[in-house]
Amino acid sequence: MNRPALPHLSRKARVALVVAAGVVLLAALLLATFPVGMLRGTAEARLSEKFGAPVHIGALERKDVFSFSPEIEARSVRIGQPAWAGRGDMATIGRLRIRLPILKLLTGTIAPRSIDIDGLSLALVRDAEGRSNWGGPRPGGSDSSPPPAIGTVRINEGRFTLKDAKRRLDIAGTIEAKDAKGLAIAAEGQFNGAAAKLGAAARWTPDADGRWPFSAELTSDLLRLRASGTMAAPLDTAHMTMRMAARGTSLKQLDYIIEAGLFGTQAIDLDGAVRRDGTDWFIDKLDGRIGRSTIAATAKILKRDGRTRIDASIDAPRLDFDDLADDAGLAAARAQEARIGPRIFPDTRINLAKMGPTDGVIRITIHQLLVKGGSVFKSLKGQLSLDHRILTFDKAVAQLGRGTMSGRIRVDSRGKVPLLTTELRIDGASFDDFVGQPDMIRGPVRGLVRISGRGDTVRQAFASGNGKIAFVASGGAMNRAAAYVMAQDLGGAIGQKLGDDEAMTPIRCAILAFSAKDGLLTPAPLVIDTTIARARGRGQINLDGERIALAMNGAGSEKPDLKLVDPVKVEGTLSQPTIDFAPPGKKSGGGLFGAVTRSIGAALGLHKDPQRDAPLPKPGTVNCRALAAEALR
Repeated sequence: MNRPALPHLSRKARVALVVAAGVVLLAALLLATFPVGMLRGTAEARLSEKFGAPVHIGALERKDVFSFSPEIEARSVRIGQPAWAGRGDMATIGRLRIRLPILKLLTGTIAPRSIDIDGLSLALVRDAEGRSNWGGPRPGGSDSSPPPAIGTVRINEGRFTLKDAKRRLDIAGTIEAKDAKGLAIAAEGQFNGAAAKLGAAARWTPDADGRWPFSAELTSDLLRLRASGTMAAPLDTAHMTMRMAARGTSLKQLDYIIEAGLFGTQAIDLDGAVRRDGTDWFIDKLDGRIGRSTIAATAKILKRDGRTRIDASIDAPRLDFDDLADDAGLAAARAQEARIGPRIFPDTRINLAKMGPTDGVIRITIHQLLVKGGSVFKSLKGQLSLDHRILTFDKAVAQLGRGTMSGRIRVDSRGKVPLLTTELRIDGASFDDFVGQPDMIRGPVRGLVRISGRGDTVRQAFASGNGKIAFVASGGAMNRAAAYVMAQDLGGAIGQKLGDDEAMTPIRCAILAFSAKDGLLTPAPLVIDTTIARARGRGQINLDGERIALAMNGAGSEKPDLKLVDPVKVEGTLSQPTIDFAPPGKKSGGGLFGAVTRSIGAALGLHKDPQRDAPLPKPGTVNCRALAAEALR
């Protein structure tokens, strides 16, 4: 059998191969014996650039004569503080030994097989804006990328201080690491002005699933936070799964630690299952209490293209909105109410200018609304959507005592002052729920709240609002004596009071429609039509202060024996209305006694009745169907 001939190499080719092999061998020898002390200046310069502060290395040398994973020793290492953090050093190390695979280092991979430190001292600082001395001069001052893979770590005689203005932590303690037990941190100091203790531990050996267990606990009178779980690699806080439990005086105290943009609330007792994958967070389950409210939630918080995207669901078996304010906020609200009186429209802040690059969807279901003193609102559900500072509460349904309020609320915070827009409809409700006096008026009610206004709060937006607010009743009944008063039939009212004071008369329709312009509501129209009387209203309601200034003039189908000459005046505020009788142009008429006196005087010819010659309305002149349709259009 003939074998294929081997390629014939020329003499030059053979020489080239020998030279190449020699170069490779020489390079390998140089790598295995490279005197790293020559790189001390380069290392100081690179580290100084990374930390934004001067770095000094007293000595740098390799401990192995020949090795592709040499042990490198540095002594008297000092990293100064950045200029903004004050004087002194951020870190000092008496002796550092690190074993590095040279070949991996050449490919850009820093994967130390071991780190051995004696005499570590750290002075960590972060300001209120989040700038940290350990994060270097880059914007944001932190790094979410995972740390390099490390084989084993030993830290002997390690101490640290942490002054974190953003997290309101001021603590000092020890940090130690041993091969068998892993990393251990113990510290004491203050959290938000209260005495606090911090403990943390992380193992260097993986569990059966190939993950690295860790635990941490912060204890203080303001907050107790416990977390335990596993990381994908030692100290890899960017990839971890954990259980968290938080007990504290407010969500705001928890937010100082986790920095999620939470707000002040009543006391919290929460448990959750949380995962982190790079810059993304996943709340797989969250249960607990805020004040007397109970909640259950899930959420995904994703970072994409410089923006934060939230996808969450909140299910609250019970919720008291007062629980979503801390004691200081509730005290401020009570002080404001004492100063200006109770208000219908809440002073809830709607300015989202500080939300920044946050978008998302939050689905909300509140099964039972808890309101001190009671409320017509019983439950609430809907979907909150946030897109580039435009917040929309869509698919909203609020269950009333009877009936529902449904529709859409939109807040546009892209301008200097937020724009609030509402399109809410009320169906199947009752006068009983809104007025609270079924012995005076009762029956089914439909409504519309279509308002657009600017302001930093709901109250301010309505105070400058434009649009319409309307309530329509077709059917029902009102107190018969009150109907005679509305008809300005004083004799009929007195007779009814002396007879059957609780008797009711049917309502053909009640059209309480108002046109809104710059926060002023004017009747459009204000009409009440019963079998006894028909009345129309004039005047205005000023939503800036919720002040009422309305007058009702009415008449019955028959001429009264004793006519009430003064119109019925409705004044006060939306939350505390008052009823009076006064002649046109006068603020007060002396109450019912003054109205009776003037009416008797007019009947005897002692006083002039300005409406004496006014024509009486004819029965059936109010087109209830047309007025109701127009009011709710």
